Amino acid sequence: MRENAGRAVVLHQAIADRFGLGPTDLKCLDLARHEPELTAGRLAEFTGLSTSAVTSVIDRLERGGFVERRRDDLDRRKVLIRSTGRHEAALEEIFARVESEFLAIAADYDDDQLEMFTGFVRRLNAGAQEVTAGLVARPSE
Repeated sequence: MRENAGRAVVLHQAIADRFGLGPTDLKCLDLARHEPELTAGRLAEFTGLSTSAVTSVIDRLERGGFVERRRDDLDRRKVLIRSTGRHEAALEEIFARVESEFLAIAADYDDDQLEMFTGFVRRLNAGAQEVTAGLVARPSE
């Protein structure tokens, strides 16, 4: 699993490099693409980044045309982070290649095996989220 996680980091770094981003920027862009009510505070909560680090990420994404800041129509004090969709097609093309490779591998397994594996991965993800929250809450330990 550690090797798999390392390879995922390297893959995401390579994808991020294609767009002049860092891997954290790319993951924050993913959140902006899928979270309609994303704010800087919520992004900090999701990622465990400090508010100043989140501001830097948003600034880089905005300069690259990936996101824009918009005032919430209902609460003008709230600033929402929205994907511009500018690089959406290029990102989708890359992730479609990744998906195609993964689907070819999954085709070697039956539905019961895939269901077991999916449950396993969900539990791993939940565990990783819990560990991450603990590390963010106590960064100096």
